[in-house]
Amino acid sequence: MNLGKFLFSMAKTQIGDYIVGTTFESLSSALPVKRLYENDKLVAFWHPKPFWEQHVLIVPKKKIKNIISLQESDMVYVSEVFKAVKVIVEQLNWKEYTLLVNGGDRQEVNQMHFHLCTGKELN
Repeated sequence: MNLGKFLFSMAKTQIGDYIVGTTFESLSSALPVKRLYENDKLVAFWHPKPFWEQHVLIVPKKKIKNIISLQESDMVYVSEVFKAVKVIVEQLNWKEYTLLVNGGDRQEVNQMHFHLCTGKELN
């Protein structure tokens, strides 16, 4: 098993949940990613393994597993996601785009995150 597959398989464990959540909550400044937008609530960066020609990940800086686990107090993070989308779309001058969030088995990492993308889907 290669390192990438191993890390993704670890991300779906309880310890992986803790590591991923803590990384985005407390250590996001140390992530080696190409940032597009960041504030105290979230970080947005180019996806390291894009599925579209232009593919951005937007991740809250709080341990939130998924949409279903959102609490009322977490809604400020969701609001910040939409503010970030507006800024990024305007900054990149995208005329069309898609914003999506995966859940259940479609969510590879148990940290709520959003995909903002445009262009053709990559195979």
